[in-house]
Amino acid sequence: MLLQTIEAALEILANIISIILLFLMPIVVPIGQWMVGWISVVMDFIRLNFSSDYMIYIIICVILIVSGIIINVIWPGDKKGSILIKV
Repeated sequence: MLLQTIEAALEILANIISIILLFLMPIVVPIGQWMVGWISVVMDFIRLNFSSDYMIYIIICVILIVSGIIINVIWPGDKKGSILIKV
């Protein structure tokens, strides 16, 4: 009996999410197509103008990870960061 109520609640939740996504489809689909387009152009540019090894991807990955660590140290979510707190 309890499993049937949980399943029914999950089905209602799935229906609500699908209605929201259908409502937002005219906004979300062009944004997704634009993202796929510019990422494809950048990847083609990198593939044609740089070597085909993975060094450029490793450098980009390291830059993103280091910048993410720095941003999270300075501003960790809703709290003020350690650098931004006045003593």
